[in-house]
Amino acid sequence: NLERSIRNFEERGFTAADLLNLQNQYRDQLTTYITWYQPVTRQQMAAWIARALQLGGTYSGDMSKIYEFSDMRQIDTEKAPLIESLLQREIMSGKSSTHFAPNEAMTRAQLAQIMAKVHEDLLPIRNTTIKEGKILAIEDLEDKGIKKKVITLHNADDSKNLIITEENNRDFPVLRLGKLGLSKDLLKGDWVKYYIRNNEVIFAKVEPSKLKTVRGFVEVVSTDNQQLVMRDFNDQRHIFKIQPFAKIQINGKDTLFKDLIYGLEVTVTTDNQRVVEIQGYLEEDPERHGYIPPGSKTKVGDILFIDKDSVELRVDGKREKYRITDGTQILRSDRPANLFEVKEGDRVILSFDDIYSADIATLRVEDHERHIEGVYRGSIEQVNSRNRELILKNPYIYKDGKWIKDSKDQIKLRAEGNILYEGSRPILLNTLNNRKDQEAYVAVENSYNVPRVAKLLLKNGSSILYESKISDINFATSKMIVDNTAFTFHPGTIVIKNNRLVDNINLNKGQGVYVAGDILRGNRNAALIAIEYTGILDERVDSTRLVIYRGTVADIHHYGVTLGRLGYRLDYLKLEDNQWEEYRGNRKMTLTEDTFIFDSDIQKEIDPSHFIDTRYIDPEDIEDREIRERIEDKFYLDKTAYFVVKETYVDGDVYEEVLALNLTPTETYRGGRLHTEHSAMGEIQSVDMDSGNITLNNVRHWNSLNKRWERARDSETIDIDKAVIIVNDQPIDKDQLNLIRRKGQAYIIKNKNTSTREEGYVVIIEQ
Repeated sequence: NLERSIRNFEERGFTAADLLNLQNQYRDQLTTYITWYQPVTRQQMAAWIARALQLGGTYSGDMSKIYEFSDMRQIDTEKAPLIESLLQREIMSGKSSTHFAPNEAMTRAQLAQIMAKVHEDLLPIRNTTIKEGKILAIEDLEDKGIKKKVITLHNADDSKNLIITEENNRDFPVLRLGKLGLSKDLLKGDWVKYYIRNNEVIFAKVEPSKLKTVRGFVEVVSTDNQQLVMRDFNDQRHIFKIQPFAKIQINGKDTLFKDLIYGLEVTVTTDNQRVVEIQGYLEEDPERHGYIPPGSKTKVGDILFIDKDSVELRVDGKREKYRITDGTQILRSDRPANLFEVKEGDRVILSFDDIYSADIATLRVEDHERHIEGVYRGSIEQVNSRNRELILKNPYIYKDGKWIKDSKDQIKLRAEGNILYEGSRPILLNTLNNRKDQEAYVAVENSYNVPRVAKLLLKNGSSILYESKISDINFATSKMIVDNTAFTFHPGTIVIKNNRLVDNINLNKGQGVYVAGDILRGNRNAALIAIEYTGILDERVDSTRLVIYRGTVADIHHYGVTLGRLGYRLDYLKLEDNQWEEYRGNRKMTLTEDTFIFDSDIQKEIDPSHFIDTRYIDPEDIEDREIRERIEDKFYLDKTAYFVVKETYVDGDVYEEVLALNLTPTETYRGGRLHTEHSAMGEIQSVDMDSGNITLNNVRHWNSLNKRWERARDSETIDIDKAVIIVNDQPIDKDQLNLIRRKGQAYIIKNKNTSTREEGYVVIIEQ
C-alpha cells in the first residue's frame, strides 16, 4: 500500500526530497492507524498516562508497590518506574493483589476507572483551572443594547469571581441534574464547580443539594483552619470545615465564627458536607437584659507565657494577658488537671463569668490535637489546593539530633491556615504549585487522627546541624549565638518545646537547643530550633516541684515517715540539679492514703494503711502472706528506699508529701558513694505491658563529672518491673501502663546491673 501510494506521486514532478518527506508522512499515518485499532497492553497504557501527567519515575530504594506482584519481571525495565509512580498514587492497581498482568490488554472499563481518577489532574497541564463555590447573586443588565448576566461567586478558597455572559454571544455549557444547558439555568445559592481556560469559563457543573443537619454542643472553634468540632446528642464527635460564606447566628442574630463559645448548643446545616449555616442557642431571660451568663465570654489563643497568677496568649496576632485565680478551673480532655500540665504553645479556651473582668473562670486545654508528631524534611511533589493537601516525597524525619530516612516514600498532609513560609514571608498553598521538587521543613501534628501541617518552611540553602546552648540572643536583630555560631531566626522558623509549636519569644539565653538550618552565601538561617526540656524536677508554675530522696525508713508514724541515713559513713541523699547531695540528720515527711508504696524486692504493692497504722494494725488483716510476715517482723524499718516527694510552697513554708515510696534491696556503698545508679531523660517511644519495658528515644544521660546532659546515640529500653511510676503527679501501677502516652517526657533513676540490662527504680512522666 505504501509503495502504491508513492508511485502515484512519482510522475508529478516531485523532487527526491519531496518524495522522501511524503513517504515518511504516510509511514507515520499507517503506524498510527495500525496502533490505534489494536489492543494496548496495561504496561504501555500506564507509561502513556504517567507521561501525560508529567510524573517522574520512582526508582530503586523508593520502589515498593511493584515488588508485591509475582509477575513484576514481565514489566519492561523502562516502564517499571512509571508504573510504580501510578501505583503509589493509587491511580492504577494490579488485576489482583499478586498479579499486575503487564502484557494483558487494557479493557475499556479499566481505562474508564483510570480516567475518572486523573481527568482533573490533566486539566492544569492543558491550562485549565478548576474552582468551586456558591453563587451569591445573579444580575441581569443591558450594556449598549447587549443583554448581559453577571454571576457573583464566593469560592471555597475565600476568593470571589465575577462571571459575565452575553445573550446569543458569549456563554458556557452548564450541567444540571444530568441535563446540559446554558448559564441561564444557574440559580442563586447553587454550589457549582466551574472550569476556566484563558480567563473564560468553559464549563460549569451544579452540585445537587444534599442538606443534612446535626445538633449538639460546641467543643472546639479553630479560627486558624476554620474548623468546628462539636459533639452531638448521641455523644458522636463531628469535625466541620466552615465555608467563608456560611451563615452564622446566635438566637437569630448574625455573629462571627470566632464568637461561638464552648458548650454552646448549635444546629449545623451542611450541603454536600459543606457547612452552610450554624444556628446557636443561648437562653434568654427578658427580666435580665444585659446579664452575661457565666462562661459565655471566651477567648481562644496559643499560650506565650504562663505562671501561677497569669497567662499570656497570642490571639489573632496580638498579645493578651489574663489572670489565674484560686477559683480558676483547669481542664484537659474535659477532666481536671494541674496547672503545671499547661505548657507554652498549648491552644487554650478561656471562659469568663464577668464580661468586664480579666479573671479566668475556666482554662480548657485543647489536649493532644496540637502536639507535634514529628518534623520532616522532604521535597514537594504534589499540591491540591482544592482539598488543601500536599504530598512530600523522599521524607526524612528529625530524630536524636539528625535527619533519618523515613520508612514511607511519601507523606500526605492537610495544609490549612496561615502556616506556610518562604523565609520570613507567609505564602499561600497555591504558591507551592510553583515550588515542586523544592525541599521544605514541615512540623506535623496529628489533629483528630489526620496528619496536618502545623508549620512549613521552604528550604533555602545547604543543610547544617548544631547542638549546644544559646550563649546570646538579640530579638531586635533576630540573631542568636549557638556553639559560637551566629544564626538568624524569623517568623518562619519552626520552634518546638515539649512537643508544642512555640513562639520565637520563648527562646532564652542558656537554653539547650538543637538547630537545623540552611547556609546560603555565608548566612546561617535557623529553620528548626528544638528546645531541650530538662525541667521535670524544676520548680513549676504552681509553686510545686518533685524531689527524689535516697535513704532509709528510719521510723513510721501516723500519716508520716522519717527519712534516715543510708549507712555509717553516708547520710541521706537528695537529688539537686541532677546530682546526689548528702544531707545530715533525719527528715520527717507526710504519708497519705494515696501514697504508692512498692516493695521492689518482691515486686508487690503495699497498701498505705499498713504503713500509716503499723503500730495499730492487726497483721491478720493483711491478705498477702509475704507482706504480712514482713510487717510482723518490722522488715521495712531501716530499709533503703527511694522517696518521691511533692514539695508545695505556701506563704514561705514548704509542705512535703510522699507520692511514692520504693523499698529496694539493701545496697553496699563503698566509700560512701553510689556506683550503679544514674539519671536519664527521654521521650516515650513505646510501652510494652507484657514484658514490663519502656522504650525511650531522644535519650540524654547526666554526666556528673561534666555536670551536663549528654545525648545517647540510640533509643533505650528499660525494665520497669521494679519501678514506681508517677504520671503528672499521679502514681500508677503496672496494670495502668496504658495511661502512658507516646511522646511524654520521662525522668528515670536507673541501675545498670549488667552490661545489657537497665533497671528503672523511679520513673517520672509529664505528658
